[in-house]
Amino acid sequence: MKPETPARMSFWGVGPSIQVPVGVYAALTGAATYLWPAWFAIDWPPYPALLAAGAVLLALGLVFQAIAGRELLRAYREDRLLTTGVYALCRNPLYANIIFMLLPAAALVCRSCLMLTAVPLAYVLTRLRIGREQRYLEKRFGREYADYRRRTGLLLPKWPRRDEPKH
Repeated sequence: MKPETPARMSFWGVGPSIQVPVGVYAALTGAATYLWPAWFAIDWPPYPALLAAGAVLLALGLVFQAIAGRELLRAYREDRLLTTGVYALCRNPLYANIIFMLLPAAALVCRSCLMLTAVPLAYVLTRLRIGREQRYLEKRFGREYADYRRRTGLLLPKWPRRDEPKH
């Protein structure tokens, strides 16, 4: 007897339960930096350098987000597990991109060292909430997801260990 397939999870997964609180927190840290720049503003390097670095990170992050989102939407519509493209690098490139590119980019553009604290918050919330998505995918796709999970990192690429045989 085949195990029962769970009802489909929303396309958004657990994302809103992570991104809404992180977004609100980031906005509040940006406001605090604006109100009290002596306390929270990044003074060095000069703002044009911060703005340029932040703009480059932001542009790359938005392109990456669009590519990963488009790939995910296509796979979701086809009801298939996505393991190729940027999803071959890590299982959660959308969450990883927000943590490692978009939030730091926003902090640089806003000159806010306080906003950088949104990065560990996003990481911790992702680690706490992502289990629900993983359990769902394991029930929905079974062995295919278990194999994908074994060979692919959660938020960063999984580097082969020295003792692992090369295929």
